[in-house]
Amino acid sequence: MSVEALTALVKDMDAMNEAIMVNLSGRSGESLKEKVDNINKSYPNRFVVFANVDFEGAKDLQWGKKAAAQLELDIKNGAKGLKIFKSLGLRNKDADGNRLAIDDYRLDPIWEKCAEMGVPVLIHAADPKSFWDEMNAENERWLELKTHPREKGLPRIRHLLNKLYRNSITFLKNIQRPSSLMLIWDGMPIIWKS
Repeated sequence: MSVEALTALVKDMDAMNEAIMVNLSGRSGESLKEKVDNINKSYPNRFVVFANVDFEGAKDLQWGKKAAAQLELDIKNGAKGLKIFKSLGLRNKDADGNRLAIDDYRLDPIWEKCAEMGVPVLIHAADPKSFWDEMNAENERWLELKTHPREKGLPRIRHLLNKLYRNSITFLKNIQRPSSLMLIWDGMPIIWKS
């Protein structure tokens, strides 16, 4: 975003009494660096930018190491965290055209880099359970499922939980909300599931 566009946005933010805006789709590489540089030149305390990883075409563990190295550079260039969109595990394909699972070993270097650098990860890991349930009058998402059919057999959040567990993330049962599950990574809550 240009400095001029940021100036207009800050004017709108001020009118709404919004102190900080977080851009979760900062992308990566030069695009991210340009965004962060423009923010730092004009409004360094008003915006936070998260990096993203392009998961398309994952081939082998070297691909994961390269993606982790790019993420490290993005963080050094000013990104404050990593945002993973739900396309990972749902639509992203590897180099062989297979759906890339959230717990794929080729992604391990990315998760390890986040843990090493203390990078917060925001992940939209799946659609609501009702999207995978029978499409009938009892399903609260019936209309959405009717108008936007889903591919059958997509993975559920269990794959993500397995991966996070293998990367030293602890699970805590919330005492105040016994039906909730909170995942903690290095002392920070990263997932809250009711």
